[in-house]
Amino acid sequence: MKKLLLFTFIVLVGFRSQAQTSGKVKGIILDDQSEALPFSNVLLLNTSDSSLVKAAATDMDGVYTFEEIKFGSYLVKASMVGFNDFFSPKFQLTESTPTMEFQPIKLATQTNELAEVTVTAKKPFIEQQVDRTVVNVENSIVSSGNTALEVLEKAPGVTIDRQNDALKLKNKNGVLIMIDGRRSYLSNDALMQMLNNMTSDQIASIEIITNPSSKYDASGNSGIINIKLKKNKMYGTNGTFSLSVGDTYLPNSTDDLYRGSTNLSLNHRNEKFNIFGNLNAGRNAWYNDNTLMRSTNFEGLRSEFDQVSQRAGKGIYTSAKLGADFFATKKTTYGIMLDANKWDGNMVNLGVTKILETKDGISTSSSLEPFSDLEMDNWNVTANFNIKHNFNENGKEFTFDADYSGFRNYGFQSFNTAFFDGNGQPTSSLIQRNTTPSDIDILAAKFDFVIPTESKVKIEFGAKSSFVKTDNNFLFEVQEDGQWLVDDGKTNHFIYKELVNAAYFNVGKQWDKIGIQTGLRAEHTISEGNSVTLDQVVPRNYLNLFPTMFLNQKINDNHALRYSYSKRIGRPNYQQLNPFLFFLDPYTFEKGNEYLKPQFTDNVELTYTFKNAVNLSLGYAHTRDNMFDVIEQDDATRITFQTETNLEKVENYSANLSFPIPVTKWWNMQNNFSFYYDRFRDSDLSGAPLDEGQAAYNFYTSSTFSLKNGWSAEANMWYNSPQRLAIIVTNKPQYAVNVGVQKSILEKKGKLKLNVNDLFLTSFFNGDINYQNVDLAITNRWSSRRATLTFTYNFGNQNVKASTSSL
Repeated sequence: MKKLLLFTFIVLVGFRSQAQTSGKVKGIILDDQSEALPFSNVLLLNTSDSSLVKAAATDMDGVYTFEEIKFGSYLVKASMVGFNDFFSPKFQLTESTPTMEFQPIKLATQTNELAEVTVTAKKPFIEQQVDRTVVNVENSIVSSGNTALEVLEKAPGVTIDRQNDALKLKNKNGVLIMIDGRRSYLSNDALMQMLNNMTSDQIASIEIITNPSSKYDASGNSGIINIKLKKNKMYGTNGTFSLSVGDTYLPNSTDDLYRGSTNLSLNHRNEKFNIFGNLNAGRNAWYNDNTLMRSTNFEGLRSEFDQVSQRAGKGIYTSAKLGADFFATKKTTYGIMLDANKWDGNMVNLGVTKILETKDGISTSSSLEPFSDLEMDNWNVTANFNIKHNFNENGKEFTFDADYSGFRNYGFQSFNTAFFDGNGQPTSSLIQRNTTPSDIDILAAKFDFVIPTESKVKIEFGAKSSFVKTDNNFLFEVQEDGQWLVDDGKTNHFIYKELVNAAYFNVGKQWDKIGIQTGLRAEHTISEGNSVTLDQVVPRNYLNLFPTMFLNQKINDNHALRYSYSKRIGRPNYQQLNPFLFFLDPYTFEKGNEYLKPQFTDNVELTYTFKNAVNLSLGYAHTRDNMFDVIEQDDATRITFQTETNLEKVENYSANLSFPIPVTKWWNMQNNFSFYYDRFRDSDLSGAPLDEGQAAYNFYTSSTFSLKNGWSAEANMWYNSPQRLAIIVTNKPQYAVNVGVQKSILEKKGKLKLNVNDLFLTSFFNGDINYQNVDLAITNRWSSRRATLTFTYNFGNQNVKASTSSL
C-alpha cells in the first residue's frame, strides 16, 4: 500500500512538474468584415531569432490553439491569401501566466495598385467546402437589397418552385431550413413568407449541407439550409445601418411594385458581456400571374377551360431582435435572445375563366370572373436561452439550448365570383368569405457534448425534445339573400400536435491521412391530427433510426476524397395534413391529405477535392413514400384540385462540379455544374401505374471584378433545364442574369450598391401535365426583374482591440 501511495505521489509530482513548464496560446482570426477566416495560417515564433516553434491552421470558426508550449518569449504571425500579415506584440508564457488568449485578430484586406485596377481580395459569393456549400451573402453586390428567397435562388443546387411555393435541393424536395443552427417548424407557406420578408442585410452567410451528420435533426430528406444571421464579434460599441429601395419592371402587371427596407444593427462587447440588437422595417410588394388551360371529357361532353389569374400583394414588415452573451468565466458563456416579427399585408386576386362546352357537335360558351381580397395580420416571437461550457483547451465542451416560438396568424378573405353567358351578360354571382386564424406554439430543448481524446478520437452525443401544437379554426361563409350562412363543407377546425424525442451518438477517429466518423440518431415521433369539425382523429406513433457515416481520405496535398452516407426523414406538416379546402375559383382548389405518410431517404455521396478548390461529387438518393403534389380531376363536376400523396419510390442520381477560375488579377469566376436523373415509380397513382424518368441539369456562374478608386462589380447567372417532377413536366428552361456595381465611400465606412435581378425576364415557369384524365398547360410569371439601390454604413469602433493576455 505504501509503495502504491509513493508511486501515485511520484506520478502526480511528475504531471505537476510538466504542467509548470508548458503553457497554451489560443485565439481567433477574423476578416475585415469580422467574419471567421477558416484555414488561415498561424505561426508561433521565437522572439530571439523568429524561428518557427509551431504552425497551425484555423478551423471553420477561425479558431487556433497551440498546446504544450515551453515557457518563454514568443510572438504570433497570422496570414491568409489576399490579406496583410499580422504580427502580435511579444508575450511571455510563465508559471504565473501559462495561457495567452488573444483578443480576435482582424486581418486587413490586401490592396495592390495596378495600372488600371485595385485588387481587393474577399470571400467569393459561392464557397465550396468539403462538407457544405457556403453562400457569402454579406459581401455580395448582386444580393444587396434582395430577400432571403431571392438570394437562395442564386445558390447552386437550390431551386425555387414558384409554381408551388417550395424549395428543392439537388432537384429533391424536403429541405430543412435552420436559422443560426435552430430548426424552423413553420409550414411551407409561412416559411416562404418569412424568407420573402427577410432581407439580405440581416444575413451573413447561408450553408447548404446535403449530407448532415447525426448531430442534426433527421428531418429534411434532401438536406439542410442553415441561414446564419450577422453577429458582430468586435470589441467596443459599433453598428451598421443600411437603407434599400427598389422597384420591379414587369410588363402587363401592376405599377405598385416598389419596396424598401431599413436595417440597424448595434453591438457592444467587453470582457464580460456582448450585447447585440437589430431593428428592421420595410415594405414589400409582389405580383404573380398564372394561365391554366385544361380540358375534360365526360359522357360525350367536352369542356375546355382557359383560366387566367392575377395576384398582387403588398405589406409592411417589422422585426426586432435583442440578445446578450455573458462570459461568466473563461470557460462558460450564457446567452439569451428575443426576436419578434410582424407582417401586415394585403393581396388581391383577379381572374377570368372562359369555358367552351361541346356536345354532339354543338358548342356553347360561358365565363366567370373571380375576385378575392385577402387581409393578413401575422406576428411571431422567438426566445432562446443557451449555455456553452469549455472543459479544457482540447475542445471538450457542453452546449445547451432552450427555445420557444409562438406564431399568431390571422387572415380574412372575401370572394365575389360573377358568372356570364356567351354574350358576356351576367347570369349569377357567388359571394363568400372566410376567416383563417392560426395559432402555433413550439417548445424545444437540446444538449450536446463533445469529448476529444488524446488518441485523436472524438466523441459526440446529445438529445433533443420538441413539441409543436397548431390550432387552425377556418370559418367559411356564403351569402344568401343578404344573410351570411356557414358553409359546413368548407369550414374546418383542425388541431395538430407533434412530439419528437431524439438522441444521437457520433464517434470519429483521425489518423494521418484517414478520418472516419460514424453516428446513429434515434427519433421517436408521436403526432395527432384532429379535425374537430369532422370528428376525425389520425394518431401516429413511430420510432426510427438514422445512421450516418463519413470517411475522409487525404491522398496527398492536392487530392482528397470524402465518402458519406445518411438516412433522412420528411414529416408532413400541419398544412399538408389539414383537409381544409383552399379555393382559387369554384372549379379549382387545393386541399390537404390527413393520411399523408412521412417519407424516408437514403443518401450516398462521394466527393473528390483538388487543391481545396475544385470539387466533384457523385450522389445517389432513394426515397420511399415520397411526398409530392398531384393534380386530380373530377370529370363529372369538371373540378380540378391539387393535393399531396405518397409515391412508392423515387430515385435521384446526381453529379456536381464546382471550381474557381482566376481569369486575371482583377477578375475571378466561380462555377458550378450539376446533372440529375430522377425516376418516379408507383404501382397505382390515380388509378394507373407510373414509371417515368428524365435527366436534367443546371449551372451557376459568378464573376467578381475589383476595380480602382473603390469600385467593384459582380455578375452571375443561373440556368435550370427542363425537368420532370413525377407527372409535372417543365417544357422550357428557366434562367436569370443578375448584375451589380458597388462604390466604397466615406473613407471606406460606407458602400453604395446598385443591382438588377433577372435582367432579361427569363426565370418564368412553363409546364404540362398529361396523365390519366388530366390534360393541363400551365404558365407562371412573377415580379423577378427588380432594380435595387442600397446604402450601407459602418460606424463605431471598427478596429479589433489590441492583443493582450486574458488570464
